[in-house]
Amino acid sequence: MRDLIKKEIEKAVGSERSQGISFDIYADGKFGDYSSNIALVRQLAEKGNPRENAEKIKEKLSGSKFFSVEIAGPGFLNFTLTEKGIEKGLKNLNKKPARLGRGKIQIEFISATPTGELHIGHGRSAFYGDALANVLKTTGYKVEREYFINDSKESTQIKELGKTALGKGETYLTDNLRKKISALGGSAFGGKKLKDDGEAGYLLAKEVQKDNQKFIEKGLKIKFDKWFSEEKELRAKKVFEKTLEMLKKNKLAYEKDGALWLKTSQFGDDEDRVVLRSDGSVSYFLSDVAYHANKFGRKFSKVIDIWGADHHGHVKRMMIAKEMLTPPGGAGWKGDLEILISQLVTLKKGEELQKLSKRKGNIILLKDLVEDLGIDSVRWFYLQKSLSTHMEFDLDLAKEQSAKNPVYYVQYAGARMASILAKSEIRNPKSETISKLKTSNSKPVRNLVVKLIQYPEIIEDTARDYQVHRLTTYAYELANEFSQFYRDVKVIGAENEKELVTLVALTRKFWPTPSASSASPRRRRCD
Repeated sequence: MRDLIKKEIEKAVGSERSQGISFDIYADGKFGDYSSNIALVRQLAEKGNPRENAEKIKEKLSGSKFFSVEIAGPGFLNFTLTEKGIEKGLKNLNKKPARLGRGKIQIEFISATPTGELHIGHGRSAFYGDALANVLKTTGYKVEREYFINDSKESTQIKELGKTALGKGETYLTDNLRKKISALGGSAFGGKKLKDDGEAGYLLAKEVQKDNQKFIEKGLKIKFDKWFSEEKELRAKKVFEKTLEMLKKNKLAYEKDGALWLKTSQFGDDEDRVVLRSDGSVSYFLSDVAYHANKFGRKFSKVIDIWGADHHGHVKRMMIAKEMLTPPGGAGWKGDLEILISQLVTLKKGEELQKLSKRKGNIILLKDLVEDLGIDSVRWFYLQKSLSTHMEFDLDLAKEQSAKNPVYYVQYAGARMASILAKSEIRNPKSETISKLKTSNSKPVRNLVVKLIQYPEIIEDTARDYQVHRLTTYAYELANEFSQFYRDVKVIGAENEKELVTLVALTRKFWPTPSASSASPRRRRCD
């Protein structure tokens, strides 16, 4: 419906006069179903008073059969859908979502170094990346989810893990890690008494990664298309050496103080960056460059990285590397690169806030959170805030069994839908029946229908700007409209029961389905 309104506005203004003018149409709810700032935008592009512009546009739109128009403030236009407009909007719900793209997109997320179990900080990129992949796939993109395993034997972290495995240190040591080291001492290490820290760390990391992968797939319900091993795919195949040769060949690197440096300062960086240390070891930057060369070699039209807040300073140099290696002067990095930063997570219990700190040893495991609250609640609470903002995970609210808890509220609305459909004798309601539904004489019915009509627009907007928290906001608002409908509208036994039952069935079609594995009684009831 938003696209239809925009086309009618452009027709009213004149296509030759609307060229290059960008204006917004957004769901309002207070002063109409939609609003637009077209009159204000035109006032900036042309001479004239915005209110006068609005009057002229309103006059030209007055004949629309799909909406009525009112003017608000200095030049905003508010649109209220007519019965014909609502009918058309409902018909559109039966169509496939708008196809925004046909390219192949790779989303890499979580990518935790296999030195221990996943903690609550990893939850943000985990659920965000998965939800974003779902949205992009829904709008026509071919999407691949990828997990980068930092398991190179040259990695400082893997070597430190190896020292712990060999009894030469205690970095990353936990009870769980002690058990694995004990088991490896009699099996994978095979009594060879390994002295190489990298080799020992790699073997131990492999066991840690097995557990993490199992938890991600079964505990978090996230399926990756590819688990990319840095050791197997890059180091063992001598990709680091090939990448260094490529950088030298393109005259992008030089030697200094026994190390090899990348000329990033020529492209806007504060200083040049080391890619090969003086001791011959590979820097993390080179590993990232080699990995992204591999990504773009797989011909993705877009690569999306989701990194933790501690990698914020690395974004600029990675984007510079992309610029350096993009054709025509570069080595073939064709495609777009977007890097999103996941901000910090704080756990809130009562009035106390607990911030993650590896140094203080107060790491809270993600699996414990899932076991305590259930996957539905955990996923919701992680997704309800923008990725770029600091997040407080409210444990008490997540456990609350009342309308204060958004998960409880939304799932309870779903249970009410299921109850209506179970009680009605109408089975398999036909979607075309909804076109006969009249909304003008029932505000709760109309409000629910208009909120449903906005669903495709919510998906489109999210696919464009990646603001995934819009989905939980929409689900909550839809639950609120349905709750009003449930309270005020008689469905079973009504004269228009068939149409109303069809509306309930259509609403439930777009509903977030509770996980069958959710542990709490309230989630089982909602199932």
